[in-house]
Amino acid sequence: MERKLRYKLHKVKKQWVTIAVAVAGLATVIGVGGTSVSADESIAVDTNAQSSTVDDSGGQEEITAGETNSAANSNATADSSATVEQSQTATSEQTAQAGSQDTVTNSETVEQSATEASANTNKEDVTNSENKSAERQDTAAVVTADDTQVADLTDQEKQAALSLDNVKLVDGKYYYVQPDGSYKKNFAITIDGQMLYFDAETGALSSTSTYSFSQGLTNLVDDFTSHNKAYDSSEASFELVDGYLTANSWYRPASILRNGQTWEASTQDDLRPVLMSWWPSKDTQVAYLNYMTKYLGASNEDFTTETSQTTLNKAAQLVQTQIEQRISTENNTQWLRSAIQAFVKTQSQWNVDSENLNRNDHLQHGALLYNNSDLTPWANSDYRLLNRTPTNQTGKQKYFADSNPIGGYEFLLSNDVDNSNPVVQAEMLNQLHYLMNWGSIVMGDDQANFDGVRVDAVDNVNADLLQIYTNYFQDYYGVNKSEADALAHISILEAWSYNDNQYNIDTNGAAISIDNYSRLAALSTLTRQTNERQGLESLITDTLNKERGNNSVYGDTIANYSFVRAHDSEVQTIIAKEIDTTTDGYTFSLDQLKQAFKIYNEDMNKVEKTYTHYNIPAAYALLLSNMESVPRVYYGDLYTDDGQYMATKSPYYDAIDTLMRARIAYVSGGQSMAVVNTDSNKSVLTSVRYGKDIMTADDTEGTDLSRTSGMLTLVSNDPDLSLSSTDKVTVNMGAIHANQAYRPLLLGTQDGVKSYLTDADTSLVKYTDENGNLTFTADEIKGYSTVDMSGYLAVWVPVGAQAGQDIRVAASNQANGENDLTYKASEALDSQLIYEGFSNFQDFVTNDSEYTNKRIAENTDLFKAWGVTSFEMAPQYVSTDDGTFIDSIIQNGYAFDDRYDLAMSQNNKYGSKEDLANALKALHAAGIQAIADWVPDQIYSLPGEEVVTATRIDSYGKEIVDATINHSLYVANTKSSGEDYQAQYGGAFLDELQAKYPNIFSVDMISTGKPIDPSTKIKIWEAKYFNGTNILKKGSDYVLGDNASGKYFTVNDKGEFLPAALNGNQDAKTGFYYDGTGMTYYSTSGNKAQSSFVYEGGHYYYFNQDGYMVTGSYKADDGKTYFFLPNGVQLRDTIVEDEDGNRYYYGKTGMLFTGPNWYSQVDPTNPNQLVYRYFDENNVMAVGLKTIDGATYYFDQDGYQAKGKMIIDEDGNRRYFAENSGDMAKNKFAEIDGNWYYFDENGVAAKGEVTINGSVLYFDEETSVQTKGFRTDVDGNLIYYDVNSGAKVVNSFFTTGDNNWYYARSNGHVAKGFRHMNGQWYYFDQETGKQAKGKIVVNGQTLYFDPDSGAQVKGDFVTDQDGHISYYDTKTGAMKINGFFTTGANVWYYADANGYLVKGNQTIDGQNLYFNQTTGQQAKGVSITDAQGRKYYYDADSGDLVTNRFAEETANSNQWYYYDANGVAVKGEQKINNQELYFDQETGQQVKGKMVTINGRRYYYDADSGERVKNRYVRIDGGWYYFNSDGVAV
Repeated sequence: MERKLRYKLHKVKKQWVTIAVAVAGLATVIGVGGTSVSADESIAVDTNAQSSTVDDSGGQEEITAGETNSAANSNATADSSATVEQSQTATSEQTAQAGSQDTVTNSETVEQSATEASANTNKEDVTNSENKSAERQDTAAVVTADDTQVADLTDQEKQAALSLDNVKLVDGKYYYVQPDGSYKKNFAITIDGQMLYFDAETGALSSTSTYSFSQGLTNLVDDFTSHNKAYDSSEASFELVDGYLTANSWYRPASILRNGQTWEASTQDDLRPVLMSWWPSKDTQVAYLNYMTKYLGASNEDFTTETSQTTLNKAAQLVQTQIEQRISTENNTQWLRSAIQAFVKTQSQWNVDSENLNRNDHLQHGALLYNNSDLTPWANSDYRLLNRTPTNQTGKQKYFADSNPIGGYEFLLSNDVDNSNPVVQAEMLNQLHYLMNWGSIVMGDDQANFDGVRVDAVDNVNADLLQIYTNYFQDYYGVNKSEADALAHISILEAWSYNDNQYNIDTNGAAISIDNYSRLAALSTLTRQTNERQGLESLITDTLNKERGNNSVYGDTIANYSFVRAHDSEVQTIIAKEIDTTTDGYTFSLDQLKQAFKIYNEDMNKVEKTYTHYNIPAAYALLLSNMESVPRVYYGDLYTDDGQYMATKSPYYDAIDTLMRARIAYVSGGQSMAVVNTDSNKSVLTSVRYGKDIMTADDTEGTDLSRTSGMLTLVSNDPDLSLSSTDKVTVNMGAIHANQAYRPLLLGTQDGVKSYLTDADTSLVKYTDENGNLTFTADEIKGYSTVDMSGYLAVWVPVGAQAGQDIRVAASNQANGENDLTYKASEALDSQLIYEGFSNFQDFVTNDSEYTNKRIAENTDLFKAWGVTSFEMAPQYVSTDDGTFIDSIIQNGYAFDDRYDLAMSQNNKYGSKEDLANALKALHAAGIQAIADWVPDQIYSLPGEEVVTATRIDSYGKEIVDATINHSLYVANTKSSGEDYQAQYGGAFLDELQAKYPNIFSVDMISTGKPIDPSTKIKIWEAKYFNGTNILKKGSDYVLGDNASGKYFTVNDKGEFLPAALNGNQDAKTGFYYDGTGMTYYSTSGNKAQSSFVYEGGHYYYFNQDGYMVTGSYKADDGKTYFFLPNGVQLRDTIVEDEDGNRYYYGKTGMLFTGPNWYSQVDPTNPNQLVYRYFDENNVMAVGLKTIDGATYYFDQDGYQAKGKMIIDEDGNRRYFAENSGDMAKNKFAEIDGNWYYFDENGVAAKGEVTINGSVLYFDEETSVQTKGFRTDVDGNLIYYDVNSGAKVVNSFFTTGDNNWYYARSNGHVAKGFRHMNGQWYYFDQETGKQAKGKIVVNGQTLYFDPDSGAQVKGDFVTDQDGHISYYDTKTGAMKINGFFTTGANVWYYADANGYLVKGNQTIDGQNLYFNQTTGQQAKGVSITDAQGRKYYYDADSGDLVTNRFAEETANSNQWYYYDANGVAVKGEQKINNQELYFDQETGQQVKGKMVTINGRRYYYDADSGERVKNRYVRIDGGWYYFNSDGVAV
């Protein structure tokens, strides 16, 4: 094992001296990785520096100044390595530890004052921009750790650590324990002048007084490596990019170790990778050796940065030998190229890890701006005017309808074209002309030309391009001459900003812009989840057309188009954010996409959707019937977004198909929209088009098409819509439609939306009244939940339209006036229908017949039948397949590297160039225009590389703070081949265009104030024509340089600058070296570090302008402040806390974050979101509650701002901070994780009972969660708070649903037991307080409470659901059981053991009784007739069944009956008590004073006794009769 020098500081005779002790190994890692910052100054090799080694033979060897041990062997072998001992004072460890009285021989001394200054550096204020700490680091201040143990902590470090309550000793190590039990990592704190550092890996306290590197210089060139020097310094001997070496550069060595055995002079074909001979740092050399030894199968040994440089060099020579052996065996080096390229990608300085990847600031996770620099003059530009959008074309905001002050952002994708450059602007005109005339130019057929363009990404390009295309369309096509000319070349803008509409008017743009208000209203009102939908009113108010509620005139609205969905909106967002959250939505694989669409399509066909859109037919019903807006129909709403072209219809196909076809026949006239609110507070949207030439409801002067055209659309977004029986929706269809029959075109049903294209398709008809009103009832309008409808949709049209009815209007040929707009809202413009005829996600074809352009040519009749007037084609460019963005994965045509290659070099995704030409010709033959996709913003990865000077920026071009790439050299793919169609057609038409249309070339562009410049024809794209690019995963240091001197390695006509390994400088050395004044460093290139950062062993160090390592707070030559531990290790991504508790943050590059300012960073726990920190004017990081610019925020212990979070402050108070702004909630409610809280004027979450806005509310004493519902106070009282408002309920009944009722008393306590209120008694459960309703048992008594009001029933009957009747006592309310009871007036009942009133015949206590079958009332003094007609009578007093006696049914009525032994009233002749009597045969009533005929004989019965009269005269009705001895009248 190699021995190393360990240095300690000891006092000898009042002077501090450095003691060097031979020890083994290195310190543990105590910092974080990062990238270097280079200085510009070239540093010459210090030839006075001597290298050192220590003999491993055993014992401790003292090495004194001036001694030199040369271990170099004069024989040139693979094992030879020349080292020279370091000039340094040394002594044994025993001597070093002996004490202050020990002496050392020939020691270097350091003045005590200087030493003390160094020792106190950790007491300096870390925020001080001046370098208060020593700029050089004396070796005396630190030691090098023994490799047999972790670097020892000093007693002072241990004492300081244990003084902190947070620090705990765990398994012999000290950790800073956070409240959640985790260890705080990469954190520094000063305690009583002692700095403590807790490392980034484990969080363990690490010694700051121990070097993390070995000291000693090692020769870079020995007998072996001298053969690796470059053959010469000509460019021919190197693979360069613009004269610079890169990590993948190869070169021609002077000699080759042929077969790994014999050195031979190289030939021009003998190229080898630079990384075989030289590495920018020891860390890279270690990584290379570990990679290549495993790749070659040579060794499983793992090298580390603690491995000696000598060992590493020997290992590198062994690897080189094995490489040469394999080259000879395989007779090629391609395998080696692949291996080196793969290795390069593993190194952070050469991959995306050093590019500040951020998923939030750019579609490709990061952008680079090209800077002008003398190092890359070929990439310099006088332009690069960023963000000159329609909102900001002059660099100053002009429009304010949009909240974004710029309206968009510059850096969208890939190579961002500098469209402010006049030369580029001319090239854009050239390519636009080529695109429009592609058929003529390439195919020799003008029928294969395009008619208009869709301008892609308007808010991401320089708006001068809008001037250019407008000037071109005006001069070339004359679109501004008349409406007919304009509508013959319809173009559209992909212009999302609300500002773009007014810009388009102000500049008289030759294209129509988006009504994005209307699009968003349709999405938010109809297509979202039910709980996310806006009110229907927004469908009327949120639009460019402010007259939509009552629109009777054309031309008062900005010409516009609108749509529901598009190829690049909604779908991929859903896939990324909802279905497959492992992707960012822009770089998923085809397999991920396939699986996502399986879920997506299944969801689309569900009633209850999780991901996809609701109410697509309803959205289209409005889109296709709205006035003064051109509808654009999206292919992906008729067919599935994925799959082969037109292969699978969507569930919305029939409805949209019907609407498009019907639009031709019916959609015309003025428009009226309203939201009808019914008596039952239900809402239905109505939209009426009055019909051909009918602009208002009272207009009756129409044409013969007026009564058979027009349309009514009814929409609701409430699937639970249910009108009351009295609700009606009445819509005035216009006076001209009085007494007219209407039929459904679309009709919502429980089975979904039904389509009826013609009158013959349905028999359902409704008629308007004499005023033209069409009325709908609750039976006709109701909410449904179906696959295609969540709410209600119906479209009604007049009956009687003839087949082929077409109400569309042709464009006017009348010449426009000088000030007339090219596009005006008109009936002719409304007659247009744009079809976006592709999806981003169509499958790759499996055979040629599936190509999109073939299918388009085959289906033009269908498109014509739909009323399509303009077919928007997919971008026809041949796509790249680099996979850096979704466009190049799915190859949709937006990712291209040749803007002239329209299926010419190979088939594009949509077919061959012949397929394209045939599709265009077929469309034209059908009278349909073709719109090309013009994509001027970006060009994807070009094949040629250039070195550029670049800075990491966000999408707006703003520099990313703390980015590694900052005015750094970077290799970008910015150069086209010179052998493509760009080379053939670039600039080719400019001279012709300038000759014919000079005005285009003389108009000054708004952003530059200059006309376009056709003098330079762009045949090859180069960096000077771009603003920048996306990060390319090449890393910050891909262009190789020397970290010590800050210079990049170059070989060009001005000379060369190469590492020593390649120039063969045998005096060059590398390593850390204490020169008696301070610690210095010589790079792996052999140069002394001055004003530069050095990276070794996973740590960064900085060496000042004098070449000495610095410690403490230090302001470097770049003007930024950094912090270095006493051992020189730079703190990166580290929080430093001073003795006053102030915290400072040193970023990923180590720079101090300064203030007052906010900074955003990628959330370390979630790469898909940002977090924010704030630093005050003293650079102190905000922690805890802070008031900034009048707003209060909260920052956690790491300084991250709380957003959308509730925190508990140090006083135990809960506070909430808004999700977007982070502002502390004050005097407001907030819903957090489904719970409600209230935050008072101090931002503190309310606890307990408080009064807010007049309502008494309660918030949990522990959690502050608002109580909604019941709570029990400390005294056991039950209190209720409204479940909606949370207001405490007092003096009121309340319900919790399901007819569960309670009563809250005046103090809010829920009533329990009996309560007398408003003359009624109520009972509430003694435990729950629930109001008693129905029959319950209380204290052993069965009581009854009204099931509705809950009032106790007393003195009344209750009939249960089974018909049983019970009676409840008048006084007690107790249910009567097992006994008779009366309700007064001799009205009696009998309740059985169950409390049920008995009914019918009953025997009770030996008495035969009867109780009414319905009421249960006991029969007393009344007769009862049974089913057989038998009559019974029950005693008026006892109620007992009367038997064997007479009874007068009604008192004093003289109506008598006789009841036999069975109690049955006798009838007919009866002999009772020897009296002959007669009872009516029907009623049983005894006959008295009447004559009765029996068997033809007449008898008379005495009026008093009723006995049959015999042997006497009786005067009857004025006549006399005589009855004989048998009683027969004679």
